[in-house]
Amino acid sequence: MLESDDARENDYDKPHVSFLQLSCSSDEVTEEKEQKKCDEVRAKPTVSDEFFGVYCLLSRSCNRYFKNRCYIGYTVDPNRRIRQHNAGKEFGGAKKTDQRGPWDMVCIIHGFPNSVSALRFEWAWQNPEKSRRLRPLNLKRRTNETAFGFRLRIACHMLNSDPWRRLSLTFRWLLPELEIPFPLDVLPPSHITVQHGAVTKISTLIPQLEEEYIAVGTCSLCSKPINSISELLRCIANEICRSHFHMRCLSKQALSTDDEYRTLLFPIQGRCPVCGMTYLWGELIRDQRILLSINKFNSNSTLFNMVPRGKLVKMEVSN
Repeated sequence: MLESDDARENDYDKPHVSFLQLSCSSDEVTEEKEQKKCDEVRAKPTVSDEFFGVYCLLSRSCNRYFKNRCYIGYTVDPNRRIRQHNAGKEFGGAKKTDQRGPWDMVCIIHGFPNSVSALRFEWAWQNPEKSRRLRPLNLKRRTNETAFGFRLRIACHMLNSDPWRRLSLTFRWLLPELEIPFPLDVLPPSHITVQHGAVTKISTLIPQLEEEYIAVGTCSLCSKPINSISELLRCIANEICRSHFHMRCLSKQALSTDDEYRTLLFPIQGRCPVCGMTYLWGELIRDQRILLSINKFNSNSTLFNMVPRGKLVKMEVSN
């Protein structure tokens, strides 16, 4: 495939293709194929994965009265929200952040099951002295503790308090250069995921072929029919398993293991009774919400009340 440096005279009239040219052509073909594949994927219908987050802003104002102040807020789109805050009140920013920036969005806690849960977390983080859950802790800012350090400590107490300690949440450092250590006396629970970097919008591809779906079927625990997707949870810890359960059956099975079923509605985590893999309850709920969105999309087709058979395909969405 490589062209010889000492080409014969009778080969001069023949077209010679260098290794570099072949590589470039090959790369171009590969890029075209990948682009075509991406275009085909983008052409398929999708549902947006839900996002509910509560963030902390830090002021970088030159005015020393505002500098290093914190602001707690709720959002479904952190990348858009920080632009609004820095653009000002007229562009959707909050009154309390208007003309007090520029602002950095240092961290965000996300993975709440719905907007109500996230908004309650936001209010308690803003008002720990009024919150029924936090008021007994009598949280005060310590000597030499920064405003953000205090807000971080409050958040850690919240993540260790009911009802939030039972949620499958993610604590995300959006700006790693502003990351500080978690307070040693109140570290986030072990099931809380700590991540770094910007939030990326995620969508789920909706399968289009009938063979990509299966019936909701029966519960793998009680063997009774699952009447609707709103009652269904499926194992997602193991791609091969995908067992179906009634929500109440799986919850009771997981809680009875910890002897908590008399007082609690749902577990933090559990072990699939079929494949034995460990799951987080919040991840099963997020999967169920996506299944409900897909079913709503399929409401006028023969795929209504059917469930995707395999692993759902995710794709990033540009902001």
